[in-house]
Amino acid sequence: MPQTHQLTVTYVQGQTLATWSLNGVSCQDGDSFPAQPGDKVAFQFEGPGDIAECVLISGQMESGCRGSSPFAEGNRINLKANSTLNIKPGDGAWGFTVSFSAHNDDGTTAFYYLPDPEVIVGSHC
Repeated sequence: MPQTHQLTVTYVQGQTLATWSLNGVSCQDGDSFPAQPGDKVAFQFEGPGDIAECVLISGQMESGCRGSSPFAEGNRINLKANSTLNIKPGDGAWGFTVSFSAHNDDGTTAFYYLPDPEVIVGSHC
């Protein structure tokens, strides 16, 4: 049965690198999580200010994996417009990165980066 994975991106003003957790469990750079075709990944952002812009870019972790993204929405996704993504059919390992900006209280914008979560889909390639 398909499930929804809650991926929370946490950012702190003054620190460029964001951190992430999956379903409430903290993760490190390079950590991966399992998913099945039909699952959803819901992105939530926690930090100061509202998100101004946000893009996710994905790529294959291993040769032989089909396509450049595990997400049905593509490999370059505007997460501000679409924060819940669908895992598409196929097995494989993909990495992704999230780059975003948030409004500061003084009217300026700060930039943040989540470098390297990975998702393993299906039985792996």
